[in-house]
Amino acid sequence: MKIIRENFKLDKKTLETLNSKQFNRFFNANKTSIFDIETTGLYPKHDKIILIGFVHIMPLHNDSELVQFFAESPEEEKDILLEAIREISDSDMLITYNGRSFDVPFLDTRCKKYSIQSKNIFNLDLYQLVRNYSTLKNIMGSLSQKSMEEFMQINHLRADEISGGESVNLYNEYTSNDSASFRSSALLNKILLHNRDDVLQLTRLISLLKYFDLNVAVEKIGFTTKDLLVTEYALSSTQFKINGLQKNEYIDYISFPSLKFSGKIEFNGENGFWQAEYPIYTRKEGKFVDLTEFKDMLSSNNNKYLMLSKNSIVDNKLILSNYGKQNSTACYDFARLFVDKIKYEINHK
Repeated sequence: MKIIRENFKLDKKTLETLNSKQFNRFFNANKTSIFDIETTGLYPKHDKIILIGFVHIMPLHNDSELVQFFAESPEEEKDILLEAIREISDSDMLITYNGRSFDVPFLDTRCKKYSIQSKNIFNLDLYQLVRNYSTLKNIMGSLSQKSMEEFMQINHLRADEISGGESVNLYNEYTSNDSASFRSSALLNKILLHNRDDVLQLTRLISLLKYFDLNVAVEKIGFTTKDLLVTEYALSSTQFKINGLQKNEYIDYISFPSLKFSGKIEFNGENGFWQAEYPIYTRKEGKFVDLTEFKDMLSSNNNKYLMLSKNSIVDNKLILSNYGKQNSTACYDFARLFVDKIKYEINHK
């Protein structure tokens, strides 16, 4: 197994995005890891991971680190998986391009094969945002990462000239020589360069976030907090429903609506899932939630909650939709408030 580490400085646009009010409103993270894998094929049940690349970012620092774990033979897959899981054990968020459909499920499947316990980490998939929450899909012929690099005018910063499929062929050629000392360093450098450029360019693509309405997107892609990961939330006719995953030690917990708190909370200690719901009220004008049970939180935290939704509060009621149009800003703000209330209820059970 080879481990490559390299320090580098983030470009100005990426830094501005990571330190922007928009990014910190939705994805405030102490450590963000950009993530990409190279595999021997597309099917995780029998294909293997041969190379894992990360860029680790601490938002307040210009210095970041590129890390690559390379399996010099397919038999070293378990070794690089163990190293990769340790590497991101303190990460708050992964940023990928099509990672929710490919990289992360592939990694999870291969980890399960070796009984390696992986951690639930929020995955911000830029491809899903481009595809589902922007108008870029209407003007772009392709939504591939390289197409996005061309759109953002950073394609000239990519040095490698091979595809993922070509990388697999080079790897097979590289490992065909039984003697590690006689393996081609030129082949190795091409394989590493392809992955290196993928994660570095993906880091630069973070500035794509300015093209997305994140108030709308987070309802389906979720967000992360210190202890809990939210996978989605939604309004029904009578409830504000929220689903998520536990990030650290899994617990079992359940509470039903009571005079003290009207919400219902369920935590599953076996699989780490959790869900909660809180009653909302519907009138012909729209839907709203009564904030009375949250008054202590709202008054004791210097109004850190609902700052962008304060104009949607009438008589201590937060308007979540108005004449059929959902107030996405208010829904997200309430989701944040609700998650903190859930953590409070569990910690004071």
